[in-house]
Amino acid sequence: MNKKNVSKNKRRREPSQFSRAEFEQRIERACRLMTREKLDALLVTSEANMEYLSGFVTQFAWNTPTRPWYFVLTRTGKATAVIPEVGLSNWRKTSWVKDIRTWLSPRPENEGLDLLEDVFSRVKRKYGQVGAELGAESRIGMPVADLLRLKRSLRPLSMVDGFQVLRALRLVKSPAEVARVRHICQIASDTFDALPGFIQAGDNEKDLVRKFQADLLIRGADKTPYTAIGSGRGGYESIIMGPTTRRLRKGDIFLIDTGARFDGYFCDFDRNYSIGKTPDNVRHIHDFLFRATDAGIKAARPGNTAADVFKAQARVLTDAGIQLGNVGRFGHGLGKVLTEPPSNKIGDETPLVPGMVLTIEPNAMYGDGKILVHEENLVVTEANAKLLSRRAPREIPEIDL
Repeated sequence: MNKKNVSKNKRRREPSQFSRAEFEQRIERACRLMTREKLDALLVTSEANMEYLSGFVTQFAWNTPTRPWYFVLTRTGKATAVIPEVGLSNWRKTSWVKDIRTWLSPRPENEGLDLLEDVFSRVKRKYGQVGAELGAESRIGMPVADLLRLKRSLRPLSMVDGFQVLRALRLVKSPAEVARVRHICQIASDTFDALPGFIQAGDNEKDLVRKFQADLLIRGADKTPYTAIGSGRGGYESIIMGPTTRRLRKGDIFLIDTGARFDGYFCDFDRNYSIGKTPDNVRHIHDFLFRATDAGIKAARPGNTAADVFKAQARVLTDAGIQLGNVGRFGHGLGKVLTEPPSNKIGDETPLVPGMVLTIEPNAMYGDGKILVHEENLVVTEANAKLLSRRAPREIPEIDL
């Protein structure tokens, strides 16, 4: 690939801010789901769910474990924030929620638990249950000991898993959410196109990843929380590690997988490159991965399930006698978290509906423990799926060092 033939570093126009109506619709849906799941209230403490429901945006809360932050939503739609006093001005400037309870933190012996207990004591009870982030793909933003103490203090209310509410709530994206995923996908596509122009002889994996991340940020990404790289002569063995100090050299095949973020929403896709001529066996595998990706894109339509998307991709590879990769699935949901439900795998019968954002990620084993992966991001529509990432070239780009 000619290094002069790269896209120019230009900023893309950013989507407009979320409207108040967007949050009102989220709260309305959350209340309906809580009624369906027989919950009187919902407690969230994680970045993704708190940001999704309250609009609260901060760096501080999620980079220090000293202070927990709580958001409570009742089945009747009353929203309350229970937060450290240091975050009051930040909350008021970013969130629509006006009922805010604060305490002076850090106070390890009681990090806002008395305030939380008071909030729950006023909840209108019908089902006697409070949902929390306890289930699959969940994380909590408070000490486990405090969670157990809160669970005891809620009696006669019982704390149960709120995963089904949160999963259903965020499974289908609004047009404004899709616009954010599309935006960061296009930024990442631009950086992938530009990558051959900033790799230099003597670079190791860390050098290249730093340049890659810097380019993403300059183009408009807010963060680059996940950038994996795998490299090796004739192929790589891992798609989740790196970067290391391994030097890139002629004969290498390398992959970069990026989970960059804009306004709270992720892209998640990768690209493969060859330094010098691509070996015939890699070219062969990559061609079938490209075909498998096409099959997955075509299968991502209403009426099919996540399992159907897996089967469509796997069929292309197995029919060609290619061993399936060891990732465990061929893609997943995408949004405020890098990996979200559903999983494109056997057994996940989640029906696909318009507005779901998915990754299509076939992967194959070859040689002595090597793996090759291809990935794109898309949104399910009423008709055909629409790509959010820019489709990779059919053949692996070759870079001359």
